[in-house]
Amino acid sequence: MLTWMPSNDPDVVRYRIYYGTESQSYVNQVTVDNTNVATISGLADGITYYLNATAITGAGIESPFSDELVYTTPSAAATLTVQPVSAGQFSFNVDGVEGYQYVVESSTNLLTWAAVQTNTAPFTFTAASTPDVPQQFYRTLYLPPPGP
Repeated sequence: MLTWMPSNDPDVVRYRIYYGTESQSYVNQVTVDNTNVATISGLADGITYYLNATAITGAGIESPFSDELVYTTPSAAATLTVQPVSAGQFSFNVDGVEGYQYVVESSTNLLTWAAVQTNTAPFTFTAASTPDVPQQFYRTLYLPPPGP
């Protein structure tokens, strides 16, 4: 979500937000009616974006660009930290983007994966050992937040 100071020109009826992954090279745009808030969706995790805005009058006259804003989206990759637990258990913390949902999956062969828990970061996952399974692998996947 992007906010800005609105123009004091009474003829301004909308704003256009330009953005891209290179400075001064805006390949995307969003136009919003006379407000000072815009939601830019579909941004990739861990990427730096360059944004700029213009004001547009009712006659269709567009202002020069504002100052460029540089924003890097947070990476949704989770950090797994093994935690000590009692005998017969395995536990790790999932520290990802706060508020994102992560799925913990397990596998015995690294080919077939099954979801064993879905939770909102940060959280701790604990599994009991299974004597008849000689090895168990775990991974996490994140579920991107729903779009607007």
